[in-house]
Amino acid sequence: MKNLILKIREGDLFRFFDSEVRTEVTIGSRRTADIVVKSQTVEPVQIRLLQKNNVWYAEDLTPENAKSAVLLDGRRFKRPMMKLDGALSIRRAGKKEKEDIVRITPVRQFSRKKIGNNFDLTAKTVTTVGSGENCDIRVNNPLVSEKHFFIVFDGANCFVEDAHSVSGTYVNNKKVKRQKLGDYDRISIPSAAYIFYRNTLLYSTAEGGIRIDAVNVCKQVRDRNSRGKVSLVTNVTFRIEAGAFVAVVGGSGAGKSTLLDCINGMRPATGGKIYYDTNDYYENMNTYKGVVGYVPQKDIMHEDLTVEQSLRYTAMLRMRADLPAGELAARVSQAIADVRLQGKEKLRISALSGGQKKRVSIAMELLSDPKVIFLDEPTSGLSPDLDMEMMGLLKDLSKKGRTIVVITHAMENLDKCDRVAFLGRGGRLCFYGEAKEAFRWFNRRSYSRIFAALTDEETSETFAKKYRRSPYYRELCKQLAEEYGKGCCLPPEEGDVQAPWEKKPKDLPKPRAAARTGDGANGEEDV
Repeated sequence: MKNLILKIREGDLFRFFDSEVRTEVTIGSRRTADIVVKSQTVEPVQIRLLQKNNVWYAEDLTPENAKSAVLLDGRRFKRPMMKLDGALSIRRAGKKEKEDIVRITPVRQFSRKKIGNNFDLTAKTVTTVGSGENCDIRVNNPLVSEKHFFIVFDGANCFVEDAHSVSGTYVNNKKVKRQKLGDYDRISIPSAAYIFYRNTLLYSTAEGGIRIDAVNVCKQVRDRNSRGKVSLVTNVTFRIEAGAFVAVVGGSGAGKSTLLDCINGMRPATGGKIYYDTNDYYENMNTYKGVVGYVPQKDIMHEDLTVEQSLRYTAMLRMRADLPAGELAARVSQAIADVRLQGKEKLRISALSGGQKKRVSIAMELLSDPKVIFLDEPTSGLSPDLDMEMMGLLKDLSKKGRTIVVITHAMENLDKCDRVAFLGRGGRLCFYGEAKEAFRWFNRRSYSRIFAALTDEETSETFAKKYRRSPYYRELCKQLAEEYGKGCCLPPEEGDVQAPWEKKPKDLPKPRAAARTGDGANGEEDV
């Protein structure tokens, strides 16, 4: 059976139609027609398309004295039924009428020979994207419709059309019904993004989480007392690798929550840029709605429900309406397993411990299969053993293809994090690296002494400049300049620290002996 792909143009508007398994297609103004033309001049059913022996024919059903006429390639039908080998059009009756009410053109048929990682859209007439098994490109996400969108190649150009999906299809951050594609157009749906280039669809979203670049991020707000502005986050630049587990720490009022909200877009930054997988996040925020999870400090749950009920109702609200009951139940079971709550499914939320409630909050976010999860003090109020379990759980989640960013005041289990960001006064980034290197970096023997030192604005600025002298920052600035343009972040501070590409290892200066002052150790002086 040969399906029929039609391009339907009404004035400047166009759409596509796929006959799929049908052997008969009706065209007219009646709502029950397969192709509806909204015009009072068009008959309720004016054209019928029939397939016989894998050949499509067009039948003119126009009655006498009708207000419109059917043409094939600009000419009246010689017979009531003719082979569909040209463009059909419906015009108003009369010799002077030359403008088409609707023009219906069969799209040249292609068949795909090979499917690779990048899809050649010219190898097939229609390329479908969705969660269904019959789609050419499958996206396994509960927010993605079974047939989410399709791309039609008409022999010259490619056109994208949303297939009445629940969450919508976005092209360059704008929700579209249909649109002609041009080079570098970015098509995005929940958990997946693609770049269109030379009639090829290229994957843009990483499988192992999302890489986040914070570039010279600043957040200023009005100060009512001084009638000026106060800086809550000051020139923060760092990179969170895809699939990394990163903690943001600092004293009270250091700007941790503000920085987290700048990165996730809840309270956008007033300066600088946030990039997700090299895409400007603020300009493409709508396209990332389905892949960003957020767990607030205060749990938001109905305590009279059981764990299973709470997750099931959350799934029903967040996922697409046509998700099969079996798949929904599987999603709930998987989320419970991911947060290690097996055996607690029938317990009421009110009967759970603080740590178990926090796990339910995390499970709620996991239902939509996010690629990055932000958590605001998930271990607040937990005992040391539960804090260790929670940090271990988050570490395991990051290994499953998710980027995890957490704010915490509990410092005992920071060794489970891949990177730790220390913020000082005014939201200055004073250190970014492995937790075990922090004591040497700050020349302090305990986290409490580090926090005490960073409450001073001058000390915080001193360590922020030290960070901008580090080899890591120099290398990062070089990479950011190549990707986003020169001058996107503050240049590295001048100092004795040289980047690896500037000098050979044997030419690097030897470290100076440290003065053993205060409580310092490991070769650094107190500030």
